[in-house]
Amino acid sequence: MILTRLSLPRFVLGTIGLGLGVLALGCGRPATEEECLEILRKSAELELLARLDNDRAAVDKELEAIENAMRPAMMERCVGKRISEGALKCVRSATTADEIISVCLR
Repeated sequence: MILTRLSLPRFVLGTIGLGLGVLALGCGRPATEEECLEILRKSAELELLARLDNDRAAVDKELEAIENAMRPAMMERCVGKRISEGALKCVRSATTADEIISVCLR
């Protein structure tokens, strides 16, 4: 679990920071706090499900801790950055964290 807590936040912040940095160059509108939390939660949840063999109880426990720890950095790196409705729709339907990075937030 320690590996998950140390590496997952970097992965998720990298995902969102890189993806929204690219989106800032394009169209869209400023991302809200709620949308940023949704992206954070979905990215972390998908990564945790993969790492914890779909153990829902373990995922929920880790997810809450990660969300609480990463919220301030997430708000700084995401809120107000440009995002499109298409990107949000893609995040909502993504089945892997890598899909969020390589497809939705590019």
